[in-house]
Amino acid sequence: MKRLDWACVGIGRHTDARGGASAIAYAHAEAIRRNAGDFRLVACVSRTRANLDDFVREHPSRAYTDLREMFAAEKLDGCTISTWAPDRERHVLAAIEAGVPNILVEKPLALDMESADRMKAAADRAGARLFVNFQRRYGKPFDLAREAVASGRLGAVVSVDLAQPCPNALDFGPHFVNAALYVLGSPAAKSVLAGADGLGTVSWHGAMVESGMSATVYLEGGVRLDFSACSENSWDAPVIRVNGTRGFCELWTNRPEGGRGVFRLVTPEGEENPALDENFHHGDEDRFLYFERCYRDIAQAVRTGGPSRVDFADGYATQRILLAMYESARKGALVAL
Repeated sequence: MKRLDWACVGIGRHTDARGGASAIAYAHAEAIRRNAGDFRLVACVSRTRANLDDFVREHPSRAYTDLREMFAAEKLDGCTISTWAPDRERHVLAAIEAGVPNILVEKPLALDMESADRMKAAADRAGARLFVNFQRRYGKPFDLAREAVASGRLGAVVSVDLAQPCPNALDFGPHFVNAALYVLGSPAAKSVLAGADGLGTVSWHGAMVESGMSATVYLEGGVRLDFSACSENSWDAPVIRVNGTRGFCELWTNRPEGGRGVFRLVTPEGEENPALDENFHHGDEDRFLYFERCYRDIAQAVRTGGPSRVDFADGYATQRILLAMYESARKGALVAL
C-alpha cells in the first residue's frame, strides 16, 4: 500500500528533552519513522528557521517557514498540529481548507468549546478526519485498569480520584481526564463543580490560567470523578485511583519503591502488581513507545475507515469537561453538561 505522506506543523527547540512538552514534534516524527511502512514524513513547518534546521537534520523532510506555502506545495495525506494551543484552530482550519484529509491535533484541542466546534464543523464539511493526541491510551497500565473495570473485578465503580502533581488543569489535566474516561469506557459527563486558586494569574500558552484547581465531575451511571491539580500533590503517589464496591485499582506515574509495575489492583481475592516495563508516560526505556502505537492505530483507522483510540469524539469529551471546570470556577456554581 502507498505510504501516507505526512507533515509536522510546529517545531520546538532542539534540546536534550526534545520529544517532551517543549518539542513534542520530535516524538511525532520518531513515531512516523518507526511506522515507515505506513508513513513518510515529507514536510515540516515552523516560524523559526533554527528550529527547522535542527529538526530536519534528525528527521529529513522539506522545511517551510510558511504554513500555507507548505500546504500549497505538498500533496499530503495527513499532518500533525503541535503548535501552541491558542494557534491550533487557525492551523487546523488551514489544513482542512488545503484539502488535508487526516489531521492529528495535540492536546488540549482548544481553549474554548466554540473553537473545537468550528474545527469539527469544518472537518465535517470537507470530509476530513480529526484525531486528538492522547497517546496514553496505548499504554499497558491503562489497558490493565480498563480491563479491571470492564471485567467487573472492582464491582460497581463508585468514583475515580485524579491527583495531578502540578498546577494548571489545562496543561497536564487533559491526559488525566482522558485517561480516566478511557479506563471507564467513555461515559458521558453530566455536570461539573469546581473551584480554583489564583484563577487568571498564571500565563500558559498565552492564556491566563490558575495556580490550583479542584473539581468534581458527575458522570452518567452515578460515577464521580474527583480531580485536583496542585503542586501539593506528589509524583511519588498514585495519581489515578478507581474505587469500586469490591476493591480498587490505581496507577502511579513511575514504579513505586519495591513495586513491580505502576498498576496495582486490590480486591477481596488479593493484591496484584504485575511486572511492567511501561509507566504513566511511556516505556521505561522508550519514551516514544506510546506515540509509536498511536500512529500505528491511526494508520489502520485511515486505511479502513474504522475507529481509533484517539478519535475526535474522545478528545472533544475531555475538552468539554476541562472547560466546564473553568466555567464553574469562574461562576462559583454547578455547570450542567
